Formats: sequence, structure tokens, C-alpha cells
Amino acid sequence: MEIRISRFFGVIRNKRLLMILCIILVFIVLSFKINPRGLAYLALLGLQGMVPIALAAIGEVFNERGGLCNIGIEGTMLLSSFVSIYLAEVSKSWLMGVLGGIGTGMLISGIFGITATYGKGDQLIAGIGVNILALGFVAYYLMEIWHTPGYHLLTSSNLKIPAILTPLTSLSWVVFVTIGASFAVNFVLNDTQFGMRVKATGYNPFVADVSGINVYKIRTIACIIGGALAGLGGAYMSLGWLGLSAKDLIKGRGFIALACVVFSGLDPILALEAAYLFGLFDVISLWLQSAPWAEVLMVRGGRFLCLVLPYVAVLITLTVLRGEKRFSKMIGEPYERG
Repeated sequence: MEIRISRFFGVIRNKRLLMILCIILVFIVLSFKINPRGLAYLALLGLQGMVPIALAAIGEVFNERGGLCNIGIEGTMLLSSFVSIYLAEVSKSWLMGVLGGIGTGMLISGIFGITATYGKGDQLIAGIGVNILALGFVAYYLMEIWHTPGYHLLTSSNLKIPAILTPLTSLSWVVFVTIGASFAVNFVLNDTQFGMRVKATGYNPFVADVSGINVYKIRTIACIIGGALAGLGGAYMSLGWLGLSAKDLIKGRGFIALACVVFSGLDPILALEAAYLFGLFDVISLWLQSAPWAEVLMVRGGRFLCLVLPYVAVLITLTVLRGEKRFSKMIGEPYERG
């Protein structure tokens, strides 16, 4: 009997299994209020909500594997979303907007990486600086360029990222890029020489340096790659999902991405799964606001509760299902050659 119990608890400690069980439980509860077609529709919408979180989280996994910790993901995504919608309207091309968003993420993260490596800067302060800069920059230039306080709607639907039609809804191709990116990063980190060097600089930069690896260069490149993914996430929010730019567009998704990184134990595939959990709760909160049976609750202030539901649910889930894997103590610490 004791052996069976120990095996049971050993199984439920598996984070992937627990997450799957949580998602299944959510759908069982919702099945009493929605038909099967509606459940499938919510599941697909959850993929759309997953994308910006997952891209930022996967990029940060790669970055932290190299030894840097960038809490400026929120600001990077916000700046990328603004630049992407601006370039798309100027060039009349959604592709230029997406490339501009990716380039902005690479630029900001490149500056952060150089500051944290060659400049020995404090990574926490630098990340906070990026977030503050983004808030002020976007709020100012929304007024300066479009003369609208706080937001700007995309002028043409033709500038949105093309979507793939399904029987239930349309899905942006960025959804499939995101899923592919998680497996690509996992492959690079575990099955390529470059990935091994990235992990070596994050785990023990002193040994990596003695082995002939340029720690500063590897860390900076890893940071730029992470920034490119975060930039794509920001561009997707403006051009692929919401069709607007706003000073509060990201709404904490960068910090949720950091929570997914910690939860995943620097596993890009598990970070993707955690991001999907947020996307699912996000669309559920929107569905609750329009559900006829919940109308009474919405009138009495329940709408505000629905707005915070995805954040609270995900934070509770990631806290309860937190991993036991210990991170390298060198992550976030500046390396100085002896």
C-alpha cells in the first residue's frame, strides 16, 4: 500500500502531467456551460492568447541558459509592438512591421546584453530601466505621431498578419512559429555545439572561459536571440491579435512570461505549456464577461474580477506546481575575467 501511495505522489509531481490535468479539469467544468464545439473554439482562442507569453518565455529561457536575466521583457515587447505598427503603416506592409518589431527586440536586448556583459552593469536595474523607458516612450509618441492619448488603432485590416482559416476560427501563422520555436530552442540547447556553449556560460562561466569559450560574446548573442522572440511577441500583439498600439498593451504578460520561465526550470517546451495555460484562462475570462448566466455578476462588478482572473489563476497554478529544479547561481551575476 505504501509503495502504491509513493508511486502515486511520484507521478503527480510530474509538472507536465499536473498541467494537463489542470487543463482537463477546466474543460470539464466548462463543459457544463458550453457545447463541445464551443470548448474547441475556446481551446483555439487559447492558442492566440498563448503566443506573446510563450515567445517571450522561450526567448528568456535561451537567455537565462546563457547566464543573463532580463526582466525588461515587458518593456521590450511594448516597444516592439509600437515600432511594428508604426512601420507597418508607413511601409504599407505587415511584413515590414513584423521585421521592425523583431529588430527592435534584438536592438534593445543587444544593448542590455552588452551592458550586462562587457559593461558589468546590474541586470536588475537595466531591466527595470527598459520597462520604464518603454512606458514613457510609447505614451509620448502615441500623442506625438497619432495625437491619440494612450492608444492607436491600426488604420487598415490589410496590415494585420495573415491568418489561417480553420472550421472554428482563424489562427495566425505566428501560433505555429511559436510552437516550432519551442522545439527549435530545445534542439539547439541540447543537441548543438552552440547550445552546449550557451549552457556552459550560464552554468559555470569560469570553466567555460578556461575552455576557450568567449563568455561575453555567447551571452550577448543568447540575449539578442531572446530579444528577437520577445520582439516577435510584441509585433504579434499589435499586428496579429489586437490590431492596435497602446501604452498598456502588454498588461503584465512580460512578467507572466518570467513566471513561466521559473516554473519551467529553463525547459522551453514546458514554458510553452505554461504559456498556453495563461492563454486559456485569458479567453475564459472574456467568455465569462459575455456569458448570459453571468450577466448578474457582471453588473455587480464581476467584470473587474474577470479581468484579473487569468493572472491570479496562472500565478496560483505556477506557484503550486513550482519546479524543484535549482537554477545556476551564476544566472544574473556579471562575469569578470580573472
